[in-house]
Amino acid sequence: MATLELEGDAVPERYTDKIKEYCEQTGIEIPAGFYRHPANRYAAVDISASPPRLIAKTWFKQEDVVYYATHLAQNVKLRFLDFKERQELRYSNDGKLVRESEF
Repeated sequence: MATLELEGDAVPERYTDKIKEYCEQTGIEIPAGFYRHPANRYAAVDISASPPRLIAKTWFKQEDVVYYATHLAQNVKLRFLDFKERQELRYSNDGKLVRESEF
């Protein structure tokens, strides 16, 4: 049986760590509930809060992000982030996420 050997820093960085680091660098508040479950690639930030506040829930699929935006956060101004591609996403009027700038 072959074994896989990882050299040095070959262990992939988890999304939880990436999101936490990004929030700390940009002054985004992290709620305690964020640490209850491993994070997924898509995250949202409530930019109407002062300071801006990370939404504790993260998502694996874009469809789940769209559902959240249309059904659970209709009156909240959100910024969506893809931590795999390192791109900001914009929720469009036709119910889709559109890639914006890199972060």
